[in-house]
Amino acid sequence: MSDNPYYGGGGGGGYMAGGGSPFGGGSQDSPGGKKNRNNQALRPVTIKQILEATQVHPDSDYQIDGVDVGTVQLVGNVHNQSTTATNVSYDIGDGTGYIDVRQWLDTADDEAGKMDGIMQDKYVVVTGNIKVFGGKRHVSAQNIRSVENHDEVYHHFLKALQVSLSFRNPSGVAGGAAAAGATHNDYAGGASASPAGADFSHLPALQRKIMAIVSAEDHDDGMHVSAVGKLCLPTDGEEVMNAIENLMGEGLLFSTIDDLHIKAA
Repeated sequence: MSDNPYYGGGGGGGYMAGGGSPFGGGSQDSPGGKKNRNNQALRPVTIKQILEATQVHPDSDYQIDGVDVGTVQLVGNVHNQSTTATNVSYDIGDGTGYIDVRQWLDTADDEAGKMDGIMQDKYVVVTGNIKVFGGKRHVSAQNIRSVENHDEVYHHFLKALQVSLSFRNPSGVAGGAAAAGATHNDYAGGASASPAGADFSHLPALQRKIMAIVSAEDHDDGMHVSAVGKLCLPTDGEEVMNAIENLMGEGLLFSTIDDLHIKAA
């Protein structure tokens, strides 16, 4: 994990420094929030991280893992939607929590089909800023788009995990990253990896490791894919997701409460 995708490394994730949102244009600030002009890096996060982000004082930047954040990106499922003359409010969950996401409207935005494809029970990608209005934290969205390929959901969680662990463990030592995750887990309930068992000896090494990890989780809801990715470090997140998909295709894993929680068959 020598490259931090939050500062332009990692490739393929679209997380960059100095350039703000890849969608272009500035955000429309909601009441009660100060526009962040100094920190324009786009950071992938979970909703739990947003809800637990801290501030030194009310006008300061929010911090996650002790690092200032400006524009954030989350991926979640739309649970509820309400529309007023000025904004659309979405209740979005990602398996780690729920948060209100507000998209501010004007005539031009409506005509451009700003809400097209965004509907209840569909996964969306939200890019925006953390705000507070009426004492409640929310995300003021610069852009919301629907997820076309569900692999993007898994990829986002693994990227968020990779970025977070790189800040918690700058040395890049996998053991240190695992230790950091053991004390502050923003992705799923804790689970310890078990040695690969003989039952999975016919599988490739990575798939064997994943089966051992997931089989050790006895919670009825199964295990979150990001927790599996954490325990598979330093293997690349995309390799982990490909291995999980192969195991699901073979009937060795299945999804439980949602597409992000898996359990051994």
